[in-house]
Amino acid sequence: MDTAEALAALGLSPGADLDAVRAAFRRLVRTHHPDIAGPGANDRTAQLTEAYRVLKQMADDDGIVRVAPSARANAPASRDEDAAGVDASSLGGDSLVLDAPPDEAYLALFDAAARLGHIAYFDRQEGIIETIVRFEGGPSCSVLITLQGRAHGTEAFCTMDSIEAAPTPPLAPVIDALVEALSGPPASGPEVRGSVPGSGQDGRSWA
Repeated sequence: MDTAEALAALGLSPGADLDAVRAAFRRLVRTHHPDIAGPGANDRTAQLTEAYRVLKQMADDDGIVRVAPSARANAPASRDEDAAGVDASSLGGDSLVLDAPPDEAYLALFDAAARLGHIAYFDRQEGIIETIVRFEGGPSCSVLITLQGRAHGTEAFCTMDSIEAAPTPPLAPVIDALVEALSGPPASGPEVRGSVPGSGQDGRSWA
């Protein structure tokens, strides 16, 4: 895990100090600890612990975390920049459906999630993507996307939890944002960051 990935795992930005790192780590571990989230959270807890270790090592004498170059060697390759968008639509609630086989749907969702926030965790084999998004005037949230192949296309299930001391906003704007991002051209790579769903009166404002 490099510094940029560690910051993303804790939902932090470059230049965060050690106090912010400690606070983010403690808050997230409380949420994702296996005693609370169940045995399936072991991997996420291990990831948070590793991120905390990396960031402590990278802090300078003033306690500021300096970002080392990111190799992102294990990130899935992004789609061709000339590729067309993927047809996607909301199923209502917490799901959307993509008119694409699972492998293609995963790459498209990875690009879309990278536009909306910071990729914090991914497992292509298990069909899992976690991105950290920040709502305008609201909290940072962890959005977990899991994919399931269907006879016709791929279904994506989304859950969202606030990672700050604030209530979790409605999920619908994030679903809408993912559908919108999926219909456009792909991002140029997993480091691209774009619009993040906001919490304006219409539920569709942007940071």
